[in-house]
Amino acid sequence: MPIFAGVMIAAAGVLVAVVGRLTATGRIGRNAFAGIRTRRSMADDESWAIVHRAAQPWMIAGGAVMVLTGGVAAAVPGEAAAAIVVGAGVGVAVVLTLLGTFTGHRELRNRVR
Repeated sequence: MPIFAGVMIAAAGVLVAVVGRLTATGRIGRNAFAGIRTRRSMADDESWAIVHRAAQPWMIAGGAVMVLTGGVAAAVPGEAAAAIVVGAGVGVAVVLTLLGTFTGHRELRNRVR
């Protein structure tokens, strides 16, 4: 796998982690481009904050996995091995970010009760 592709995957991971952190701390508010944009999280500013605070650790973990994946993919010899690394790493990152979304919505549901 070309080094450029590994760097791009790592950069995407940094972006996921940074957005996860900035949305959780309120530096990125409700918007149409970044964060967990579901009907429930976009309902109001409080819902947005609750969902993102609960999802933050999962989003950062997903971004970290992507950074690691990009580094390993750029270092392994052979495109087939790199493709396996990328597939597995991105799959894990997607699962982590989905867990963050579910965790955030569970926290929101618990606060609403």
